[in-house]
Amino acid sequence: MNGTKGTGGGQGDARTGTRTGSGPRGLPGRRQLLATGVGLAAAGAWASSCSDSSGLERPNRMVTSARAVPASRRPDPGKADWSALAKGLSGGLVRPGDADYTAARQLYNTRFDGLRPAGIAYVTGAQDIRECLAFARRYSTLISIRNGGHSYAGWSSGTDRLVIDVSRMRTVRTPDSSSAVIGAGAKLIDVQTGLAAHGVTIPSGSCPTVGISGLALGGGHGVTSRAYGLTCDNLTGATLVTADGKVLDVSDGRNADLFWALRGAGNGNFGVVTELRFRTRKAADGVTGYVSWPWSRAADVIRAWQEWGPTRPDEIWSSCDLSAAAGGTPRVSVSAYSLGTQGDLENALDALAGKVGGTSNGVRLRRRSHLDMVRAYAGCSDKSQTQCHLPGRTPGRETSGALERETYGARSDFYDRSLNAAGAQALTDQVERFARGGGSGGVSVQLTALGGAVNRVQPLATAFVHRRARFLAQYLAHWAAGGSGGAQTAWLDGTHAAMRRHASGAAYQNYADANLKDWRKAYYGDAEGRLTKLKRQYDPERVFDFPQAL
Repeated sequence: MNGTKGTGGGQGDARTGTRTGSGPRGLPGRRQLLATGVGLAAAGAWASSCSDSSGLERPNRMVTSARAVPASRRPDPGKADWSALAKGLSGGLVRPGDADYTAARQLYNTRFDGLRPAGIAYVTGAQDIRECLAFARRYSTLISIRNGGHSYAGWSSGTDRLVIDVSRMRTVRTPDSSSAVIGAGAKLIDVQTGLAAHGVTIPSGSCPTVGISGLALGGGHGVTSRAYGLTCDNLTGATLVTADGKVLDVSDGRNADLFWALRGAGNGNFGVVTELRFRTRKAADGVTGYVSWPWSRAADVIRAWQEWGPTRPDEIWSSCDLSAAAGGTPRVSVSAYSLGTQGDLENALDALAGKVGGTSNGVRLRRRSHLDMVRAYAGCSDKSQTQCHLPGRTPGRETSGALERETYGARSDFYDRSLNAAGAQALTDQVERFARGGGSGGVSVQLTALGGAVNRVQPLATAFVHRRARFLAQYLAHWAAGGSGGAQTAWLDGTHAAMRRHASGAAYQNYADANLKDWRKAYYGDAEGRLTKLKRQYDPERVFDFPQAL
C-alpha cells in the first residue's frame, strides 16, 4: 500500500531493518560485516535488513512498470502542469534543477542512483495525496510511493515518475497504554524511541531508517517477533487514500477485506497509507547473546541451529550467519535475543554449542534495557536519535544525521523443513566459493528462526502466508558504490539457484526480488487469487503500478 518497500514499490522499506555501524558488544555492525566477512547474524534482526535491494535488477536498468505501458499512459513530464501541482501541495514538490533534487531523488541503496523521477512530493496528509493522485490520473503519470527508500528493487522511485514521499507524516502517539498511532512516514528509530518514552513497543526490525509503513505492510519481523508476532500481526487499523481519492479507515470491523490485504500485501498495491494503528507491548529488558565457531564447524552449526532456533521458547529469537569477504576466511556465528533471564539464554546457547560439538569461540551475553537493545542493533549506541538518520535537510533526513547509504543486493528463501546434509553443504560451498574468488566486497547468508507467535497465525488469516516456515534465509552481497556488482550479483543468483531444491519456493515480499519468475506464488501463495480480486476492486485503472504490483 504504501509503496513497496522491501517488496518493491514503496511506502517505506520492507526489510526488517538492519543496522549499520557497530552493534552490541561482540556484534559488529552490518556495514563492517559485509565489508569484512564477519558474521552478519551479529548485526541483529534481518527481517528487513538495512539493505534493500532486489537482486536483481542490474544497477543500470531503470524501473518503470511491470508491463509494457500503453501509449495512453506513457508519462510525458514535459506536458504535465507541475507548477500547478506544486501550488496545490502544502508539503512541497522537488523537481529536477531544484537545489534539493539530488538528495530528494536518492534511495538508501546507491545502486539506484541512476533513477531520475520527474518530481518528489513530500505530502503532509490526505489532501496532498489526493492532489498527487488527481495529477497522475490527469497526465498519465506513473507513481511510486516512498517512506525510507529501502525498496530492495528500487521501486520506491523511478525515472519520470512522481514519487509520493510520506516522510513528513511521522508522528508517534500513544493514546493509552495498549495502543499507538503512528504516521506512515515515521522511521523505526523514531518509532521505537517515541514508544519507549511511554514504556511500550511494537515488534519491528532494527534498521533505523526503514519506514514503519513499508515494514508493516509487507509483514515485518525482528528480534521480538517470536514472542509478539510480526509487525503486521500487531496492526489494528490504518487510514489510506485509494486510487480514486477516497480516504478509508480499515480494521477488522471496517473495510475488513482491505485490512486483510494490507497485512502482507499492502506495499504499493491499494493506496497510500497515512496512518497506522498498533497494539503495543511492554518495553521489557532483554539479553543479547553471540557465539561463533571456526569455519570448519559451519555445517555442524547449521545442522544444530536449524533444529534449535525454531523450537526455542517464544521469548528467544536467533539468527545463524555465514559470511565471507572476497579473499578472506569465511565465518559462522549465531546471535540471539531473549526477553527472559540471562541464565536462560546462557543455558540455551550452551545447549546449542553442545549440539554443534567441538570448541566454540565463547558465548557473549549482556543484559540490556529495551531502548539500549534497539539502539545497539541499529548500530546507534554511540549516536543521538537525530544522528541515527541519513544526513540532509530533506524530509526523513536530519542535518546532524551520521549514517551512510550502502550498496548491496539480496535474495531470499523460506524453508519449511530443515536442510539435509547436502543442503547444508551446498550453503557452505557457496560462501566458500565467493571467498576463493578474489575481487572485492562481501557476502552473507542470514538464517532467521521463525516459529513461536509468528507461526500460530493461520496462513490465510492475513496476506502474509508464510506461517509454516521454520526459518527465513536472506542472501546478501555488498560492493563499493559505483561498482558494477557483477561478481556479487552472480554469487546471489548462483546461491539462490543452488538452494532452490532445498527451499520451499516461497520468498519474503519485503525482500523484493526482481528476478523471481513466479513472484505472485512466491510472495502470496494461496492468497494470490483473493488479492488479485481486491486489486481490481480498489485500483481498476492500476494507478498504483510497478513491476510486481498485483
